[in-house]
Amino acid sequence: MLQNILWIVSFFSLWLVMVWLQIMYLDEPKKQKNTELPSVTIAVAAYNEEKTISKTIRSLVMSNYPKDKIEIIVVNDGSRDRTAEVVDSLIKKYKDFSIRLINKENGGKASAINAALENASCELFGVVDADSRIEPNCLKFLVPHFGTEEIGAAVSRIKVDRPKNMLERIQRFEYIMSNMIRKLMAAIGTLAMTPGVLSLYRISLLKQLGGFDESKKNLTEDLEIAMRLKYHGYKIEMDYRSITHTVVPHSIKALWRQRVRWARGYIYNHWKYRKMFFSRKHSLFGIFQMPVNVLVVLLLILNICIISYSLFNDTIEFAVRSLTIEGYFINSILNLPSVKEIVLSQNIRVVLPIAICSLLGISLILITHRIFKERLAKNIMPAVSYFIFVPYFMTLNWISSIAQEILKTKKKW
Repeated sequence: MLQNILWIVSFFSLWLVMVWLQIMYLDEPKKQKNTELPSVTIAVAAYNEEKTISKTIRSLVMSNYPKDKIEIIVVNDGSRDRTAEVVDSLIKKYKDFSIRLINKENGGKASAINAALENASCELFGVVDADSRIEPNCLKFLVPHFGTEEIGAAVSRIKVDRPKNMLERIQRFEYIMSNMIRKLMAAIGTLAMTPGVLSLYRISLLKQLGGFDESKKNLTEDLEIAMRLKYHGYKIEMDYRSITHTVVPHSIKALWRQRVRWARGYIYNHWKYRKMFFSRKHSLFGIFQMPVNVLVVLLLILNICIISYSLFNDTIEFAVRSLTIEGYFINSILNLPSVKEIVLSQNIRVVLPIAICSLLGISLILITHRIFKERLAKNIMPAVSYFIFVPYFMTLNWISSIAQEILKTKKKW
């Protein structure tokens, strides 16, 4: 029974990786046309960000986008620290730039972004997190994607900003691979993510759709607006040359809280837009991507549960034999099997699909690092740690998140 389940999981994983490898080179970044650049409003929602807001605004000011074509609106969402004072000092320092500060009572990130949207006066609307920074060419790479009316948003490639400990380095590797998956989704028109690190939208379209979802039930307003765009037939594109940097959790506790928020938002929004499942109206996104989004989570949980069950059984069996058979424990440690014995003892029906999937996965990692010009050498240990740690962490996180959604426990940012 377990072998059959493993074959199903391996077959699906194999099929998915082969699909990604085939479309790896389908999309090409849009080339900048010699047309007049549109004006852009950048919204920065800030809550207790006195330590990071300077870095964010400085990166926006250092953008090579024409300064007469960009306005920055910082929304202080009821901060209890010196965020407003820091922004005021930056407004005075960069007086040649259009920077505005809106102070409001705390209402959540979506509420803050909507406040900026109401006061925006440009053609395009960008959202940048208050703990992130953008590279100078970001906007110039994203803007050309709005050449046709079917494009609802364009997103950047996210990199972890100056990782220090191993947990942050693991996340750096994770973000590299996530960026490739988003690039592939964009290539086939199934991308439905607009991360807050830097995403660009049409202002007229956002207002037409009613702005960002301020519901307390929704913890991921960026995913919700992306799925709403897909629901209404708009495309989301990604330009991997547009690079942004974000701060990631530096502790297990902080990472757990972040991923629970992301997972609950994922569940909530997939249920909210469940009409798109297998919907021909929504083409490949409805027929392929929506079911895959759910299957990936279910297969992760199933796969890790099978592995954990097998490890648990083997451990119990070893412990029982060690306690009941004289000399078993010592002999098991001292009489280690040879490589030949290990190979011959393997079940080919189990090992073969795992080996094939592993080789394809390694190929995907190598290609990703080459395309994004990332140094693989410094990611080897984080990558190994990722595959050892993250699947188990994420399985527990998903189980907890699903339980919390079913029980409707209080949602926390």
